[in-house]
Amino acid sequence: MESVLVEMLQEEECEPDVWTMNSTLRAFGGSRQIEMMEKCYEKFQRAGIEPNIKTFNILLDSYSKAGEYEKMSSVMEYMQKYHYSWTIVTYNVVIDAFGRAGDLKQMEYLFRLMRSERIKPSCVTLCSLVRAYAQEGKAEKIGGVLRFIENSDVTLDTIFFNSLVDAYGRLGCLKEMKEVLEMMEQKGCKPDKITYRTMVKAYSINGMSSHAKELRGFIESAEGSKLTVVEKAKPDF
Repeated sequence: MESVLVEMLQEEECEPDVWTMNSTLRAFGGSRQIEMMEKCYEKFQRAGIEPNIKTFNILLDSYSKAGEYEKMSSVMEYMQKYHYSWTIVTYNVVIDAFGRAGDLKQMEYLFRLMRSERIKPSCVTLCSLVRAYAQEGKAEKIGGVLRFIENSDVTLDTIFFNSLVDAYGRLGCLKEMKEVLEMMEQKGCKPDKITYRTMVKAYSINGMSSHAKELRGFIESAEGSKLTVVEKAKPDF
């Protein structure tokens, strides 16, 4: 990547632009080379290339995954100062970051702000909320997310339900975990191998070895018959 960039800079009629900058920042930020990302950002700015909202989303995401929350907050303040309108990607990044950091108060504030600005939450947003509440042992808060869903038109997918299964499993709420399968059926969303394997893990951790064994056998049977787990009869676990 770097050699192509150097070659590009040597070409008189092929000047880098904001897309070049964003691709470079994403590459270094995604590989946790934060210092190199920052140096490149400064060089691109000195070359007269102005950042856009995608640039800031990349910086926010890179800092959050590296645990650089102060730098992430600085980017947020800069965006506010210079009136960069946040997108759903921006909100998803910062909501997930504060959730992973255990700052539920800030996470919830950003979720409320997102809704007040009429930006519709996505499954990514909801997964972040559920994961954060499970991490902090707040099972009742997950119920609040489900109540929000009931009063919204958010389209749910299997990834969200898998996050929900994992959250309840981690919290030891096995009854609620099993009920997620019924929710999936109501929403027309089919469980997959990850759904069932997550349940196996939860049953094993919580000492319900017979349930784990039965479900594990169900998965192996489905795989051996070349049918997906959703095409087989439901196991009695």
